[in-house]
Amino acid sequence: MRTVYEVVYQTQNTYEATVKEAFFSFLVLPCQDQTQRLRTYSFSNSLEAEVFHHSNPFGFDVTCLRASQSFTHFEFCMKAVVEKSFALFPYGSNMTVAQEQALLHDHNFFLDYHLFLGTGRYTQLNPKHYPKLLFRGENQTVYEYLQQLNNHLYQLLEFDPEPTHVCTTANEVLEIGRGVCQDFTHLFIGIARLNKIPCRYVSGYLNQGLNLTGTAVMHAWAEAYIPGFGWQGFDPTNNLLADVHYIKAAHGTDYNDCSPIKGMLRTNGGHTTDYGVKITPLPEPYHNQ
Repeated sequence: MRTVYEVVYQTQNTYEATVKEAFFSFLVLPCQDQTQRLRTYSFSNSLEAEVFHHSNPFGFDVTCLRASQSFTHFEFCMKAVVEKSFALFPYGSNMTVAQEQALLHDHNFFLDYHLFLGTGRYTQLNPKHYPKLLFRGENQTVYEYLQQLNNHLYQLLEFDPEPTHVCTTANEVLEIGRGVCQDFTHLFIGIARLNKIPCRYVSGYLNQGLNLTGTAVMHAWAEAYIPGFGWQGFDPTNNLLADVHYIKAAHGTDYNDCSPIKGMLRTNGGHTTDYGVKITPLPEPYHNQ
């Protein structure tokens, strides 16, 4: 099964005072991996500044531009055509629970996946919150547990964009009881890592034709490592497994590694930002190209 999407990411920034010089970096281009192929892509910006690229520490493409002329308004647009293929889910494990446990506690395994096993500012959890959390049962496979954790967080938290922001931590989300996809994902990651399961933060796009939560802007979900299978995406915001409808841009340890836009400006005063995405499944002829 294959699906082809057009992905459009747009941002508009308006500044109270003139910006004399600026440097922007964008982590918004869909990546290429075993389940998706980037067919075409293009970038445009209102300053007509030349873009250049480099890879971040996780190997994902970062699009950069430097503006030397003065401005008070800036627009940026990325367009891409992406082909997604269907990946089989690990409905059955080829390892016993004892074998999984042995692997998760192996020192070499920890060294291989230590980046996604440690906790940082976003994902560290205070023990006072443990009664609210779901821990893996003694005779439960990793995959079964992660499915239950996905559902547990979907039931535990309410989606609400008002009370949280990009710096909100998993502990703060548990206090509030609500948040956005970034918050659901950080909490999922923090709990999975407490159970010694490698887990990483993913940013990307979600098919807008499914009436799911988080489609209007860039979406976030988690990828957890399942022994005997590999990495699998979990979306606690929608209580779904990541499948052909999820278009990945990048992954990292938390939001800070996957922030879609970063910049340095020489200006005074504040600014406002308005951005959005549009995901369009393309008609059948594109599938055969």
